[in-house]
Amino acid sequence: MNKGGAFLTTPFGVDEIFTREKWSDDQREFFEAIQTFGKEVVAPIALDLEKLDEQLSRDVMTQMGEMGMLGMDVPEQYGGTGLDKTSAALALEAMGVGQSSSVMVTVTDHTGIGLLPILWYGNEAQREKYIPKMMTGEWMSSYALTEPGAGSDALNGTASASLNEAGTHYILNGTKQWITNGGWADVGVVFAKVDGDKLTAFILDQDTEGWGRGPEEHKLGIKGSSTTTYDLKNCMVPVENVIGAVGSGPAVAFNVLYIGRLKLGAVTMGGAKEAIKTALDYAKERHQFAQPLTAFGMMQRKFSDMVIRCYEADTITYQSTGSIDGAIADYPADGPDYYDHMYGVIEDHAIENSTNKIFSSEALWINADDGLQVLGGYGFSEEYPFARLLRDERVNRIFEGTNEINKLIISGITMKKAILEELPIREQILEMGDGWLPKVAIPADHPRASEIKAVELGRGVVLKTLHELILKYGQDFKNTQFEIEAFANMVIAQQIIFSVLRRYLQLDENYPRRDTVLSVLRVSVLRNLEVIVSNGKKILRHILPEDERKTKLGKLDETLAELDYHADVIEEQKLIFQLLLKRGSYPLND
Repeated sequence: MNKGGAFLTTPFGVDEIFTREKWSDDQREFFEAIQTFGKEVVAPIALDLEKLDEQLSRDVMTQMGEMGMLGMDVPEQYGGTGLDKTSAALALEAMGVGQSSSVMVTVTDHTGIGLLPILWYGNEAQREKYIPKMMTGEWMSSYALTEPGAGSDALNGTASASLNEAGTHYILNGTKQWITNGGWADVGVVFAKVDGDKLTAFILDQDTEGWGRGPEEHKLGIKGSSTTTYDLKNCMVPVENVIGAVGSGPAVAFNVLYIGRLKLGAVTMGGAKEAIKTALDYAKERHQFAQPLTAFGMMQRKFSDMVIRCYEADTITYQSTGSIDGAIADYPADGPDYYDHMYGVIEDHAIENSTNKIFSSEALWINADDGLQVLGGYGFSEEYPFARLLRDERVNRIFEGTNEINKLIISGITMKKAILEELPIREQILEMGDGWLPKVAIPADHPRASEIKAVELGRGVVLKTLHELILKYGQDFKNTQFEIEAFANMVIAQQIIFSVLRRYLQLDENYPRRDTVLSVLRVSVLRNLEVIVSNGKKILRHILPEDERKTKLGKLDETLAELDYHADVIEEQKLIFQLLLKRGSYPLND
């Protein structure tokens, strides 16, 4: 199952998904090594890193370079480690124990959107010049797309580039904004329009004439990362520093953002797990009414929900990386068309990349807020970690395209895959007829038959709602943001329950925490099916004529009543919390 969006059309009993239980021994050892580095090197200096200390940040980057972390995406032929996307994601998850959002922003911007445009789209001379020094941390990189008047609408930027009379340099003029690593970067990937309409990517070297940098921004969070504007005033860029072809800027800009979203999902998922341990350590020691906070049901409920969010985020992260890795695996890294194929695969998984970014960033936000609440007044104090975590986390729902933009992507790509029949969506809708449940053979005596039917019903509701949206709006669906947001919520919820169910069904019979995972599964299916159905009904009540609304929603209500999926959420939450309390940190990593 290595096709983007396949969770929407893959019925029960077809294919397995990749999960952390399938990690290789090498991947597990790598994860442990990165966690050790985060605990022993980064965590002790996390507060110092918040002081906007360039040299300290560079020192950490250099050490990460020595471990091979800055070259995870770089093939061995260029001196990198050439890791698969799963290994890159698990390394970013592991760094959550370092408790420094600032250094993670610095590093992930450098290794992602700062390095990948040169690696993927640059020529051999550019790769040989820049990539080795980026991998060691000697050169820090940045990415400049956003402008004061063009944020999410990046293609409408006004920065210009014109070829000089000698044909040796492009002259860039304009302002770029919110540049991570902006004040420290030795290399800048900058976008400007040639001849007024051909968006093009350029490499700026540190000594580039006309490359000015504004003062450091005073930010709400991630205060230890550099963020500035770039002021381009007759900026002289050699023609050999054009990345790809003139006019290929949109592909360069957006394909690197796709994988950046998946990686940000891994980073925030790791942070959400670390938030659990930080809050739990406090709750076990803090006593109220002669009892530890962990003795109170409301606290237990918060902690169990924190675990459920992390399990869901973990599951969709590695389901997605596994699908991407599987689609890339047959192409040799030194092949002539490797990069064309690779970013084609990543673009094909745009739905997964966006769902991961949205869900994991929101999971961290809620876990950080719940963790602060557990600490009470202490959580509001800068002497404790949650005030900083909450401030730092807020930007994750803006980075790599706002969560709202990513919902536009989810709905738009799903519609595209349906209309172009890249997935058998139309075929499956026709097979359902006037019903809501896909035609799938589910053994009546299967121990998880009720969960399977619930997940399949969720899939049916998503597909039929999409069908009605296309009938109503056609291509104009892209302009109906009320419906787009609701539909994207449905897709995210379906990916979660599709993946969590399959992960459970794939567990070894002797897996020691199988009962707890079953509790997570039951709560996840119940809650996410409610998200799917409520958003589906909201859309259909709006777009269906009165007679069709009564008939179709009446049929859906009959199907829901017949299914009668239920879970004892309170009991399941109690069981999840008891395992968390016993293990002392997020309990389902192994």
